[in-house]
Amino acid sequence: MQDLLARAIQAHGGVEHWRTLSRFRARSHVHGAIWAVKGKQGAFGELVMTGGTRTQRVTIAPYPQPGLCITWEPQRQTIQQDNGALVAEQSRPRARFDFHTRQTPWDDFHAGYFTAEVLWNYLTCPFHLLREDIHTEEAEPWYEGRATWPALRVTYPETFATPSKQQTMYFDESGLLRRTDFGFELLGPSPAVHYASLHRRFDGIVIPTRHRVYVRNPNGTRARKSTSLAIDIEDAYLT
Repeated sequence: MQDLLARAIQAHGGVEHWRTLSRFRARSHVHGAIWAVKGKQGAFGELVMTGGTRTQRVTIAPYPQPGLCITWEPQRQTIQQDNGALVAEQSRPRARFDFHTRQTPWDDFHAGYFTAEVLWNYLTCPFHLLREDIHTEEAEPWYEGRATWPALRVTYPETFATPSKQQTMYFDESGLLRRTDFGFELLGPSPAVHYASLHRRFDGIVIPTRHRVYVRNPNGTRARKSTSLAIDIEDAYLT
């Protein structure tokens, strides 16, 4: 394990404690400019997400309307009533994003997949970087104001659901995740930068509770015109 990854893991709660946890429940508020572009303005708002810390499977409720929820896995999605009755299902959901551009409208399954994938990755980072099939290497740092943030270049396997198979993550001097450079593959792809802040400790694990995603300029700076995606984690429980 690289020194930077080891420091990041420890800063976020430590691998020993993480391995004792298998489930999470998080209450979040999801908004941002992307939803109007995709014809899904107001689709989420406040939601509750439950899932596994190591298995890519989560349920989001209420969605797409009160009394319903969506369960996401990389190879299958279902929409169910609160009592578990199946309403609709979809296989190979990621393939339905093929040839999409930023302006392509989304249906309920598109928006559900996008949100679940992003949230699962945000809630389990940096711990999921310990997987044997994920490659990390230290890279050139980023200079944010007067701060220097060392970097990890991350390469994900095709079998892992994540917003981008190539990402560069930046950590502050204490090892906390602060920034990620990536390209939203589900949007085209388009160059983006994700800022993580307001870190809080939940059941021994440190999670950034404020996430803001912007269009990334060629020089690496963020385009300040609007916030593409905003996620605020109100609370979280891990067991």
